[in-house]
Amino acid sequence: MNHNENTEPRVYELGYHLVPTLSEEQVPGASKAVRGMIDGISKDIIAEEAPVFIDLAYQVVKTINHKNKRFDDAYFGFIKFEASPEDIAKLEEGLKKDENVLRYLIVKTLRENTFISKKFPSSNAKNREEEVAPVEEAPASEVAETEEEKEPKNPIDDMDKAIDKLVA
Repeated sequence: MNHNENTEPRVYELGYHLVPTLSEEQVPGASKAVRGMIDGISKDIIAEEAPVFIDLAYQVVKTINHKNKRFDDAYFGFIKFEASPEDIAKLEEGLKKDENVLRYLIVKTLRENTFISKKFPSSNAKNREEEVAPVEEAPASEVAETEEEKEPKNPIDDMDKAIDKLVA
């Protein structure tokens, strides 16, 4: 095992929620504080999105000043950056101490753009259309006109007939 491999810089993405009690004027400052923590460990910021106000999927509880506070919404932002694995521990310490950070997640990722557009083309849809032949209607002379065939069939009767054939 090569120990130098563990100290090489890797690409990470930090997704974070800021508490919704911040005013819109305070959000850029709180976001800059998070960015400052990353600037302290990384020289290469790959991508970044400013926090936007969102509804959370579930209620999040955070202890602030020895009191549990419950939040149903937050400001969400992300930063993709390159850093060494040892520096991630320093970043986590800073994020835990910041009272404006409600929640965060740091994941290893790829340098390439990982965004998925809302509308993405499906090449399979075109292939399926070409494979399916149009259904042609039978000529009127071949269509049965008996009353029995016009009535909808009962699937239970069909099953009973199939069972009778198997048993016989």
